[in-house]
Parts: sequence; C-alpha cells; structure tokens
Amino acid sequence: MRILDRYILREILPPFLLSLLIFTFVLTLPPVMKQLESLVAKGVTWDVAAILILLLVPSSLGLTIPIATLVGILIGLGRLSGDREAVALLACGVSPYRLLRPILAFATVTTAATAYVMFEALPDANQKFRDITWSIISQKVENDIHPRVFFEDFPGYVLYVRDAVPGEGWKNVLVADTTSPERTAFTMASSGRLHLDEEKRRVDLILTGGTRYTTSRDGETQIYRFPQDTYISLAGDSVFGRQAIPRTVTEKSVAELRADWETKMNRKEGALSPHPEIIYIQQKFSIPVACLVFGIIGLALGLSSAREGKMGAFV
Repeated sequence: MRILDRYILREILPPFLLSLLIFTFVLTLPPVMKQLESLVAKGVTWDVAAILILLLVPSSLGLTIPIATLVGILIGLGRLSGDREAVALLACGVSPYRLLRPILAFATVTTAATAYVMFEALPDANQKFRDITWSIISQKVENDIHPRVFFEDFPGYVLYVRDAVPGEGWKNVLVADTTSPERTAFTMASSGRLHLDEEKRRVDLILTGGTRYTTSRDGETQIYRFPQDTYISLAGDSVFGRQAIPRTVTEKSVAELRADWETKMNRKEGALSPHPEIIYIQQKFSIPVACLVFGIIGLALGLSSAREGKMGAFV
C-alpha cells in the first residue's frame, strides 16, 4: 500500500470503530435488558450473563457494520475536505477516483465481515443463546423443587418430594392433581423426575412404582397401581414462559430458508407465502453489499463538503 492509501485508512478507521461501538451498544441494549431482567431473576451468574450479552451482539452487527462504514468514510473524508487537504490533492493532479482504491479496499473488508455475521455468526449465536437459556431455565426448575417443601408453581398441581438424591432424581413423591373440578387425584410414587422438551414446549413428570387415587364428586374412589413409569403432563408455559425465543428466519441458514421456501411452495392445502424466506435470503446478500455502495456514496459526499466544515458530509 502506498502512503496515500495508508493515510486515507488512518483517517477512516478511528471514526469507524467509534461509531461501530456506539451503534452496536445502542441496538444491543434493549434486547439485553429485556432478556437479563428475566434471567437475573432466576439467579444467573454475571459470567453467564456476560456470555449471553456477547451472543446478542451479532444480531446488531449485521446492521451496524454497514452504517459505521458510511459514517467512518464521511467523517474521515470530511476532515480532509475541512482542512483543504482534498483541494491540495486535486491541485497535485490526484483524481478522486484514485481515492476509490483504499475506500473500496476498506469497504470490501467490511463487506466480508458483514457477510460472515449474516451467514454464520448470527444463526450460530442465536442458537447458542437459545441453548444456554434453555439450560438455565431447566436447571432452575429442578433446583426450585426442594425436599419436604410443597411446590405449587405448576398450575393445578401440588408436588411434594421427601428426598432428593443427586443424579438419581426424587424419592417418595406425592402429586396432587386439582386441574378438574369433577375429581381429585393423588399419586404417590417411590421415585420421580422431570423431563423437559424445549421444541414441543412440554413438561412431563415421570413417576415410577406408585399408586394413584382418584376421587369423584359422588365419593367413588378408584385405585390404580403402576410398577413402571407413568407420565403426568404439566403446563409448559409455567416453565418456559410465554416469551420463549422462537427460531425465526433470522436464525436460519440459506439452506434452511430454501427448504422452508420449497415446503411452503409445495403445500397443496393451506398454502403459505414464502415471501419471508425469500426476502431474508436477499437480505443476507444485499446488506453486506451495502458496504460497497456506502463506500462510493461516502467518497462522493465526503469530498463535496469543502466549504461546510469537517462534519458537513456527516450532517
């Protein structure tokens, strides 16, 4: 690289990095506050919270890198124009097209970085965020159930565990089912455990070796003994909450988006529009290319503000 190329890049990089930091912070802060409010309430440690914050950053970088590219070029070239250095370059016979080389080189790097975020980092980070959040929620539910304490957080059920053996589950479990006003059911089992299914948003209480007593309004009692496993389905919203993070188009790869696109197109009944998948596939390509477009726009605006001061092009 020649002296002029390095000089232009040195003028662009500081405002680019500063604006990237500010814009990313502004766009990341709302989802961070929304998620941490619920996670910290569940006893999440600060090191895990820091990891979750980092996993939310790629969702903002897809937009802030192109924006910071434009702002960095405008402020850097605006400084050259404001100090009349751009006029000196033109007087020495340096064409504005000569400045395209360092600017397009810089824009190409930011294009590659944005493409990596859109194609790789964003889906992986969102999926990792889901996995960590799921692990925290599932562990917290199991930890909330203490031996010799009635647990009433499952709607319509009261759970009592006499003993808890690490790695083996619960011992001597009592479950009272009051979900139906027509009957009341009590289940006593020698052991039990929870099984959580994130994708189906389902929570099952698995009991082994016990007896179930069901009493109706007329006083009739039925007794059912089960030596093997029996399942009691619980309300999934009481565990997962009603604001779980769905796997949307922003978290899928191009291959997954194309598969959903084809699935919607091939449906014979209840056809769905494939437009969300088509649009986001285009966004994965168009947003990175915006860095190159912003580079050309920034050069044109940055060198045309000689009489407006250093920040004229930015304004």
